[in-house]
Amino acid sequence: MVKFPHRLKSSIKHETSGIAIPFIAFGAALNLSLGQLTALIKLPFYFDSIGTVLVAVLCGPWAAILAGSVANIVSSFMFSPTWVFFIPTVIAIGAFTGFWGRRGFFRRWYTAVPGGLVQGIIAAVISAPISAYLFSGITLGGTDFLVIYFRAVGKSILESTFLQGLASDPVDKMLTYLIAFLILKRLPYRLLIRFPRHENILTT
Repeated sequence: MVKFPHRLKSSIKHETSGIAIPFIAFGAALNLSLGQLTALIKLPFYFDSIGTVLVAVLCGPWAAILAGSVANIVSSFMFSPTWVFFIPTVIAIGAFTGFWGRRGFFRRWYTAVPGGLVQGIIAAVISAPISAYLFSGITLGGTDFLVIYFRAVGKSILESTFLQGLASDPVDKMLTYLIAFLILKRLPYRLLIRFPRHENILTT
């Protein structure tokens, strides 16, 4: 049986109790609905991690990883089995956004958005080999046409999925961070103060 350090257990409990519980469910539902909507209308973006980002900033990385993982697992059962294999990307998004939020970078749009650029590059690096080696670059999403294009000009499957990621992920995550920032800025103080990581947004 794996035993977690006391500090780690305390952090996980802090992030996944109280108001965080329904908010984690909300984050998962938001990922699920927006992700499927963009896939359905074949947008060259994902918008499937806005819920993860919101949870990471207000509750913490562990809560965000839980929200994102639940969304991917449900998506795999309901829509496409490919989603569950991208949980490593979900972990990276939750961890990095939690790190970015803890430094107060979501208090201003011009410090929040650059984090999306970095996050997008990280996501592309992690997702590319998963997409290439497990699904030959085709995941039935709106960005598949980019993979097909890069393959048509002579790139390998891995190169194509990586270039597709670099073409779409940074923009997707920058927009995701901006949308999350705008949502967070419109939440009332009396609600924000109830979240475990409210200090990420509220200045002292």
